[in-house]
Amino acid sequence: MDPRVVKPQLPARVIVTAIFIGLFVLGFIIFAIWYSGAGISNARMSGIVVAKEFAPQAEQQITLGGQGGVRASEKAGDYILTVAVPQPDGTKKEFRVWLGQALYDSVKEGDSFDVGPYLVPEKK
Repeated sequence: MDPRVVKPQLPARVIVTAIFIGLFVLGFIIFAIWYSGAGISNARMSGIVVAKEFAPQAEQQITLGGQGGVRASEKAGDYILTVAVPQPDGTKKEFRVWLGQALYDSVKEGDSFDVGPYLVPEKK
């Protein structure tokens, strides 16, 4: 057996380059995480209900549950709201929102309505 121990020497340039690359990648990841939430906060939209529409289309819907259960329900038709949402440029854009009957009945024309996305926290 050879009693000698070999210790490889890394040039200082390789060490400095590896540190700079690591800092650059870390900075890029931090910037991406910080910047990723900026656009979604502007996505939340709410406006005024300008029209309510009921389109009668009686049908029976069959739904499969997560546990394999089958459920049938009657649907009288489509409940649709038209919501005018102010845009940043000063114009208003109309959105059509399909709802269930209970929520449709609780909203009146002229009410404020949030068209989403619902996962975005409300602006304070």
